[in-house]
Amino acid sequence: MKISSKTTREQLAAIIVKKLAEHKIDAVLVGGSVVSIYTNNKYVSDDLDFISPADHSRIVKAMSELGFKSAGKDFVHDDTNYTVEFPTGPLAIGDDLPVVPTGSLKVSGVTIKMFSPTQSVMDRLTWFYFSNDRQCLDQAVMIAQQQPVSLEDVEHWSQRENQLEKYHVFLKRLEQ
Repeated sequence: MKISSKTTREQLAAIIVKKLAEHKIDAVLVGGSVVSIYTNNKYVSDDLDFISPADHSRIVKAMSELGFKSAGKDFVHDDTNYTVEFPTGPLAIGDDLPVVPTGSLKVSGVTIKMFSPTQSVMDRLTWFYFSNDRQCLDQAVMIAQQQPVSLEDVEHWSQRENQLEKYHVFLKRLEQ
């Protein structure tokens, strides 16, 4: 599959995961793109964030083979408006470390590892809990409105994070 202006977020993620796998690099899709996928683009993200334990120089090599160039913390490609970033790991949600992603998406025969809807809600709530990021609260609500989410798991995790008060803010927003 060739990258073009018509390549969807999901297709691009599959192209990247496939190329990384050729280099024996494991990566997990996280962040706003996962929110976009789970909300059917009710929330739109123009970047793809992958967490990978691989050495950054190996990632750069794989991404350059796809035509991506480094631009600060991002990778950019002339034929797509999506940017790609590999934030520093490890894969964590709040104080839960390490996290095993339990979500996936299959695109053109490629399995993209990503957070499950429940994990994605917790990931977004992490930013609300500790940085008071209201946009991430909105994203958590959007996911929970459109996907099956274990509110019991989110509540137990919130309790471990000592954030039950903000968890109740999330629940109140979810009920509106």
